[in-house]
Amino acid sequence: MNAGESTIEWLYKNSLQVDAQWSIRTERGFTWWPYQHAQTVEVTREAKGPDGATGSCIGVRTEVLRDLELTDSAAVAINEFAKFENGSMSGLVYDAKTRRLDLCSLVLVHDDTSEWMQRLIGVSAVLQIFEAEGAAKALVRRIGATKATSGHPTNGMRTSPDEISTVPGTVMAPIGQKPCAWIGEEFKDVVDQCMQGPPSLLATGDGTGYTVEFPYGNVSSLCEAKSDQPHRLLGNGLRVIQSFSTPDLGDVDGAKAALKLNWLELAGTPMGYGFGSYFYREGFICFSTFFPNFIHKPGLLPNLYFASAQRARALSVQFSGKDWTADSFDFRRSAIGGAFFGPPLAVQPEKT
Repeated sequence: MNAGESTIEWLYKNSLQVDAQWSIRTERGFTWWPYQHAQTVEVTREAKGPDGATGSCIGVRTEVLRDLELTDSAAVAINEFAKFENGSMSGLVYDAKTRRLDLCSLVLVHDDTSEWMQRLIGVSAVLQIFEAEGAAKALVRRIGATKATSGHPTNGMRTSPDEISTVPGTVMAPIGQKPCAWIGEEFKDVVDQCMQGPPSLLATGDGTGYTVEFPYGNVSSLCEAKSDQPHRLLGNGLRVIQSFSTPDLGDVDGAKAALKLNWLELAGTPMGYGFGSYFYREGFICFSTFFPNFIHKPGLLPNLYFASAQRARALSVQFSGKDWTADSFDFRRSAIGGAFFGPPLAVQPEKT
């Protein structure tokens, strides 16, 4: 059994404790009904990570809306929802063929990462169950369409939710009332040990997080990890936001670009860790993830940092057409370096 197969089995039996009465096995995973929005967990493909190791892409997908026509106004409304609803570890993905909108996450798992990564996947799956009904209600009010509710092909519709749907409110939220589990010493260590050279252009840190710049075409993109931006439902945790300047995009094109990136990363091949969501805001495409206190693990920050670097490199190619080279790490490409050696460069923190 490879890492992907063992992760699927662990999620089914241990993490989600799926009830066989409300599930069906698929060729590469399973679909189940924790309530009335079906969730599918499966190996979507095999792929190589940035280190060259071959692994399995594990996708988690929870149905939200169906019969959705993605008009300009619908794309903008979905983008507004993504910006302001304080999402956590998944993003909304639109499938033009099925005309369905799903909450999705996607991550590459191999032998060296499966032991700790499978726990993050399990948390993402539970949070999707928690968030799907609320997202469906809010978006139906804004854009129409129909809630993507369904039942088991043999046993029909569930009349009461699986108890795992209560975990975010009864377990994660109380842990989130405690101070942020990520502390200043962890931020200092990751800055000192990982960010004093490539793939970082420049990095700073303090007791509440870190800020790092990555090469982005001829300028830089920004990644911020913040411990002082609690989730409105889950409480304290770590918010990671990456910002990429896209001055030529307006609201409609920006909203559609964010949805396309969600499709590419959360339903295709991960560019980093596919936990979170893209959205467009005021000339920037952003990727935001919230990791609740519940999943804190010593040593996780370096992995999050290098995953953010992987995404920054991919989007540098996507938007500027320029991959990273040795010249990409010239200090003058950073915001501070540009201020000293030339005009200020197009990078700024994401607004909250």
